[in-house]
Amino acid sequence: MSGKNFLNRFAFFLMVVVSMTSCGLKYVPGPSLDDLAKTRKEILEQQLTRDFAAVNKNYKSLTYGETVVVKPLSYQRLDSLFEVKYRMSKNGFSTKEIDPMIENQKMVLLSDTTEVLYMETHWFELVQDTTCEFIIAQCFLNNKNVLRKMEFLDEFKTGISNQIWAEKYMKEEWLTRDIGYTPNDDLNFYSLMKNKEFNLTGEEKERFLANVFLVMRFASENKSTAAQGIALKLAARQLKNEIPNFKISEYEFSFRKDIDPVSKESVYVVEAAPSFDKNVVIIRKYDLYFMPVN
Repeated sequence: MSGKNFLNRFAFFLMVVVSMTSCGLKYVPGPSLDDLAKTRKEILEQQLTRDFAAVNKNYKSLTYGETVVVKPLSYQRLDSLFEVKYRMSKNGFSTKEIDPMIENQKMVLLSDTTEVLYMETHWFELVQDTTCEFIIAQCFLNNKNVLRKMEFLDEFKTGISNQIWAEKYMKEEWLTRDIGYTPNDDLNFYSLMKNKEFNLTGEEKERFLANVFLVMRFASENKSTAAQGIALKLAARQLKNEIPNFKISEYEFSFRKDIDPVSKESVYVVEAAPSFDKNVVIIRKYDLYFMPVN
């Protein structure tokens, strides 16, 4: 081949490559799993914003749990067969018996119209006038990001005055100190309260949570979830509401953990002795959730 012919052919090949590149014939990677999850949540939030706006409620996204893929039974059976095949191959066994079963299950799957759904556990807030509603819901979306159903796991209402504390409670944000994440003491506090709250309903739940938000405020002021500091502040607040012209400086407070003689349950006991009358001791008791005990 002459040098001239080689150069002509090389120039032609180069023109083809350049032409293909300029026409956009290049590999474009698809969206990552993180991108797909982000898009799914964005579309869900847009849908909920529209739906709740229709009933005059302002929607606000708070946080999410882990995504769970909900597969139909036909998909689950195929996954199980592949798992068996993987274990057999790993152990050096022949898979000729299970291979036809896999192919048959693939055919069953093709005729199955049941959708694969993505379940997003979603914490969100609805505001209407002076009422805030907090909800934990399981939202099921298909692979086209269409919301198929939504099931409420828990919900409660509170006033605007407790909105900030309720948001922190739902998201389990740091309460006593900001170290870049929520400290273990704060997480233990949230776990204690949520395990109790989840089993309450109606007015009892609302009263309990109103007290939780007050306790959260005191823990934040104290920079600690220690029972003594919280119980002393609760008692001082209670006495201020009960005694006219109450002044905390005129009382000496003490704290202990004890067993209530009536309920036989552990309680926090605060005693307040007024400096102007040493013969008087005012006692206030709180259960381990800091609810007043009569």
